[in-house]
Amino acid sequence: MSSYAKNRVAVALSVALAMLCGCALQAPPAGADLMHQAVPVLAGKPAWVNHAAAGNAADGWLASFDDAALQRLVHEAIAHNGDLRLAEVRVRQAQALVAIEGSGLLPDAAAKGRAGNSETQILSLGASWEIDLWGRIRAQARAGQARYAATRDDYLWARRVVAAATAQAWFTLVQHKQREARLRQAVAIHDQLLRIAVQRVAIGAAPDTEAVQARNARRLQADALASARLASGQAAQALELLLGRYPAGEIAGIADGRELPPVPAAPQAGLPADLLDRRPDLTAAAHQVAAAFDMRQSAQAARLPRLAISAAITAIRSDVFLLNQAGSPVRGLNASFFAPLFSGGELKARVDYFTAEQKAALIAYGDKALHALAEVEAGLQAESMHAERSRQLQDRVAESGVLVRREEIRAGVGASDMRGVLKARQSLLAAEIDCIDAHGRHLQQRIALLLALGGDWRDTAG
Repeated sequence: MSSYAKNRVAVALSVALAMLCGCALQAPPAGADLMHQAVPVLAGKPAWVNHAAAGNAADGWLASFDDAALQRLVHEAIAHNGDLRLAEVRVRQAQALVAIEGSGLLPDAAAKGRAGNSETQILSLGASWEIDLWGRIRAQARAGQARYAATRDDYLWARRVVAAATAQAWFTLVQHKQREARLRQAVAIHDQLLRIAVQRVAIGAAPDTEAVQARNARRLQADALASARLASGQAAQALELLLGRYPAGEIAGIADGRELPPVPAAPQAGLPADLLDRRPDLTAAAHQVAAAFDMRQSAQAARLPRLAISAAITAIRSDVFLLNQAGSPVRGLNASFFAPLFSGGELKARVDYFTAEQKAALIAYGDKALHALAEVEAGLQAESMHAERSRQLQDRVAESGVLVRREEIRAGVGASDMRGVLKARQSLLAAEIDCIDAHGRHLQQRIALLLALGGDWRDTAG
């Protein structure tokens, strides 16, 4: 056997032995293991503290409001929101990094040559491959995949946040438009009361103070109307920003004359532990834990020896006699060995850094999970309060309407004058405004709860 053949066999045997002896990567903490490490409180929490509807949390919450305008606005926001476009670019960046960090698992190949008027022309094809003995490259590649998964889940969560924010902004705009309409009616009633007071003062049926009081009450109501108009404008501006329309100044008109939709039935909440897998922001944080875990493995493997093989085929065409006699092509197969001996503490420092990074990612995941649980508990607690308050205010509106009808009957038979009717209508409008505000807050809280439960605005099962 020639010396070249012997060398090739030796290199092949060393490569095979290295691949057989290469260490397997440890799996990062996941599932129940990750939960016990980061959120041990969930182990003894089989149900929510506050009352929750039984059953698994579902997607498709947007359709439950039965508001076609809202559905159009949410789809528009998803398509044109600036923050979402940026998040989508981040996903593409992370996807490219996966290919970059995983490229070390494959051989590098290159070609080079030299030609011209010189006496020698050379063409060489070569390839090299570092054998991943200890998993350094595999761990780095897997960390890149985990970071990509985290970025992708962050994007999914951003879509849900934008959808929820759009719904809240739309309901806020409709709420302020309804308040504005009621306050215009209230100002008109005060105008009537002021005219009556002025007439009564003029005929001596009332002191001057009655007209002064009526005028001041009208000023207060006009000020409330101006504040409502300002709030409507600000709500429209916030919605336009979400939609990517600002500063068009055209969104406010589509809310004129609209009513807030009924609050749908309370959503099913599932189990607390289910939240860890339902909310994309939590799964993104879990992927960050996995990425830090794998980067620590990669840093530890970087302190161990490395083995690489290379091969090359070189064709030579030359007028030089000695080169012509050497034979062409020239083939070579080599193995190289590298063992770090001293790096000024850099390699150990990298291990220490990623060890701390892993601990920080685990703490961040646990903290985010606890905040998510607290958001759901707060939403469930507020749900019952808003429902009860809405019922009471609706009863108040109904009773105020009865009083208005009674005063109109009394005025019709001459038992009282128009002032009693107008004041009863004032009370009714005040009750309606309070009911609108409570209804709007209930809708806002419901959206916050749906988002906290991790539900998608689309029906992903369809």
